[in-house]
Amino acid sequence: MSVVTSSVSYADVSAVRPGATLVAPWRTPFSEQHALVTLTVAPDGKSAEGRFSLPGRGPEPLRAEPPPAVDVTTLGDISSTRLTEAEFSTATFALGIKLRGVRQQADARRRYGRAIWLRGLDGDPSWACALFRAEPDLTTLVWQGGPRRLWDEVEAAYGWWVAQGAPSPARFGLTVDDAGGRLWLDEPGNVIREL
Repeated sequence: MSVVTSSVSYADVSAVRPGATLVAPWRTPFSEQHALVTLTVAPDGKSAEGRFSLPGRGPEPLRAEPPPAVDVTTLGDISSTRLTEAEFSTATFALGIKLRGVRQQADARRRYGRAIWLRGLDGDPSWACALFRAEPDLTTLVWQGGPRRLWDEVEAAYGWWVAQGAPSPARFGLTVDDAGGRLWLDEPGNVIREL
């Protein structure tokens, strides 16, 4: 039996028979990129686990959205990054798994390049903006403000992703039980974070 649902909770797991397959769209607050998670309910009916997949081919392109409303009373800290727009886009799924309480939005592509905005969620005033230039040899500038350094968190998460061998979404998985949910890499014991 296969059940398609818009979210997966323990109530979903306990509502179906052991051995059932639950298929659900899934995403983090980080982006609009949706994955599918396919979970198999355990023989005792008390948990379900499975892996992610992305519909279609390749990374989802960044969609232009209006820049977020942030309190930019100063320019914040100015730095640069070696991370390219293509690298950022390719790692979006993993970044969404690693980063908590962060939302990214892409400005429309312009002649000079594209700005990617990051903002904190749930009352966090932290923000960052990376300006990916149209000319690849130009430096990508980064502005950050607020209590968290969101772009630094992106770079750390990207570094983690690369160190893991740049895993595709299929290497990530989800376990749902009465304790909540856990995201993992390669095997259920390798928990990345709890939901």
